[in-house]
Amino acid sequence: MLNINKIYYGGDYNPEQWTEEIWREDMRLMREAGVNLVSLGIFSWAKLEPKPGLYQFDWLDRILDLLHANGVQVALATATASPPPWFSRLHPESWPVAADGISYKPGSRQFYCPNSAAYREASSRLAGEMARRYGQHPAVWMWHVNNEYGCHVHECYCPVCTKTFQEWLRERYKSVDVLNDVWGTAFWSLGISDWADVQLPNRTTSYRNPAQVLDFRRFMNHSLLNLFKAEIEAIRSTGATQPLFTNSVFGLKALDGFEWAKYQDVTAIDMYIDPAHGDQAWKDGAFWHDLTRSWGRGKPYLLVEQTTSQVNWRAVNSLKAPGTIRTLSYQALARGASSVMFFQWRASKSGAEKYHAGMIPHYGVDGSRIFAEVKQIGAEFAHLERLGSQQAHAQVGILFSYENVWALEIDSKPAQLDAWNVLRPWYNALIEQNIPLDFIHPNDDLSRYKVLIAPLLYQISEAQAENLKSFVQAGGLLLMTYFSGVTDLNERIWLGGYPALLQNLLGIKVEEWQPFQPGKTNQMLVDDKSISCSHWADLLYTTTAETIATYIEDFYAGRPALTRNRYGAGTAYYAGTLPDQAWLRNWIKKICAEQGVESLVEADPDIEAGLRAGAYGSSTLVLVNHANRTAQVDLMGKRGRSLLDERPVTNNLTLDPYGVMVLELEQ
Repeated sequence: MLNINKIYYGGDYNPEQWTEEIWREDMRLMREAGVNLVSLGIFSWAKLEPKPGLYQFDWLDRILDLLHANGVQVALATATASPPPWFSRLHPESWPVAADGISYKPGSRQFYCPNSAAYREASSRLAGEMARRYGQHPAVWMWHVNNEYGCHVHECYCPVCTKTFQEWLRERYKSVDVLNDVWGTAFWSLGISDWADVQLPNRTTSYRNPAQVLDFRRFMNHSLLNLFKAEIEAIRSTGATQPLFTNSVFGLKALDGFEWAKYQDVTAIDMYIDPAHGDQAWKDGAFWHDLTRSWGRGKPYLLVEQTTSQVNWRAVNSLKAPGTIRTLSYQALARGASSVMFFQWRASKSGAEKYHAGMIPHYGVDGSRIFAEVKQIGAEFAHLERLGSQQAHAQVGILFSYENVWALEIDSKPAQLDAWNVLRPWYNALIEQNIPLDFIHPNDDLSRYKVLIAPLLYQISEAQAENLKSFVQAGGLLLMTYFSGVTDLNERIWLGGYPALLQNLLGIKVEEWQPFQPGKTNQMLVDDKSISCSHWADLLYTTTAETIATYIEDFYAGRPALTRNRYGAGTAYYAGTLPDQAWLRNWIKKICAEQGVESLVEADPDIEAGLRAGAYGSSTLVLVNHANRTAQVDLMGKRGRSLLDERPVTNNLTLDPYGVMVLELEQ
């Protein structure tokens, strides 16, 4: 059972890159910075096992003992993220192959085919050896399994993957007749007569079969998850009982976080927002914090990596401005994290990531603005232990599934869609008003929410449709958008007008749609006001729904754009287009208010607020000013005590540029 009773602070520690004299200096500086947790040994396989079956653990013994003596707990990595050169030399069949059929070559990290039996055996063997040796070590608090699965190779087109895909499909569908039905192979004469006919959906003369592409995404997620599960089994078979996790990476769409969370004691994220994106940067960060927390159904999660300043892998790598290391660290606390960590402790002096910032920069610590901020955060976190066990709660949910993301981005759609881009306006409309939210899978229990928003929920099953109907019928409020409820979970259209399974719930029927050309907009009439709309226009008509907005321009002028339908004790709204962001924000606030859901605070637009609640009614409000200017906050009657300086706080307050406040609220 995972027991998180404080805020953990630290970063990736790679002592194998440094002399033991540097190790001793690291211990002193970790104490100075308030570090109490490090991830250790993530990329150390070649040092731990320099030859097949030859293990050298003596250096790891020494550093673990040293960390324990200095009060630093360890998330010990299984070190399997990058197989050593000897492995790649002995097992060329493990080399991953790109969609164009060209094999990747050794020389970088995470170099393995997701279905390589040799890699699975070698990585599991090393994980087991690590667990046997360190399963009882007092410094080892958790197991950090592998690292960023799927970050570089989330799909492979080698012969091994082809054969394994065929076997996976045989197990899933049992017969080629069922496969042909699911894949719709009657189109374009693609009928499968033998499992050996199945190839991977890589380069084709025209569009690939959408259902085949979707199953390939599922298969690759399944393949990487099997590697993770094999390492878990190896660790647990030794009797090691420490909690375990693996860290996902910001922006990755290839792995189903909800499914992976079932096998972890805590979910974890590596967060690398781009400072060059301005005020959208912190909103993108909030998105991934909320999503990571939601994988674990609201439990505290871990921020395992972020950077103190700049990364090394973008075309142009922007610095984090002074103060933003701190604000983005407090963002994690605001959204429910119980650790704030960085890659890495000490910036490397060589290798591909030597220009990636560290907690200790190349400059050193004396006079370093980076290390000064690192120390400030560590000192402050020592006063915030109570947050570690407090959870974030929400009454609003955004319906989200990875299979829907994969399906949206398959080609041959009415328009090319980027799942994050189409979700962003609806998500931003909530967080810009500091309305807490969760991402929730359409299969989950929806009853704990008052409001659900379903942006482009393109895929839907009959069971999911019934789940939504039950939610609204019982008094919930649903806001669904265009291009929702179009297909089943295998890319087959639900016939009879879109969205077929939800027509009674929504009180509408969509006949056609008009995706807008880039830069194209329309106008809609709402309460005698003209409001801009963009991206898409559903051409719908109402059956039982009330029209609340109509299009003004083009051949579909006068047709409904936004509707509302009473269903049982609840209400279902439908947005056939994307309204102007400012109007959308106010509309969603009004919709939430119908269900008694309010903003945490009223504040300037750069203020982010998060509420965490614990036992016996205790709660903590975290406020972050993401702008380089003062900002005003109305606490809307809340009162509390600042945990950073012990002063009482009531009602209105001013936050300094890049300022933060953590309030223990009065009960």
